[in-house]
Amino acid sequence: MQEEFKKLCAAVEHEAGTSMQTPTDFEWLSEKVEARTREHLSASTLMRLWGYRQGVTPRRATLDVLARYLGYADYVTFCSWTPADADDPQSDGVLARHLRRDELKAGEQVELTWLPDRRCVVELRRDGRFEVLEAEATKLCVGDTFNCELFIEGEPLYLSQLIHEGQQPMVYVVGKKDGIRFEVKN
Repeated sequence: MQEEFKKLCAAVEHEAGTSMQTPTDFEWLSEKVEARTREHLSASTLMRLWGYRQGVTPRRATLDVLARYLGYADYVTFCSWTPADADDPQSDGVLARHLRRDELKAGEQVELTWLPDRRCVVELRRDGRFEVLEAEATKLCVGDTFNCELFIEGEPLYLSQLIHEGQQPMVYVVGKKDGIRFEVKN
């Protein structure tokens, strides 16, 4: 069991791009995990898991949150990861929070955010296309329209048939490096 904990911690450090060495590192990781999963793990819980502080065996719920941070459904799924998959699999199921266009009704709005400080509100029209209603710090403009079938949290968003300022339709990617976040607005 201890071997799986070490494997999980190493994978989290790899995903985060840093090793956990100081209390500040664990505070930072706590915020990063919560931003991606919308589930809170305290820095002290993370410190105990990494062995930075004395503690008890971590709860399964804690391990599940860290596995979801990595894109797995839960800790058991993470543990079933085979060494052959370690070389960056080219295909995998989507485990992140996502929203399909067909889950929205005409008139519903989705707020999109991506780094650095970019924001856009789009509305699903009756014809199944999205229209940009608000745009901040982005090349997208109010009135632009596009097709999009799927929003995936933390992944780039590919817009097809984007009509931008009357130009020919094009394919456009949003959040290419760090992915997007989304919220359906009421």
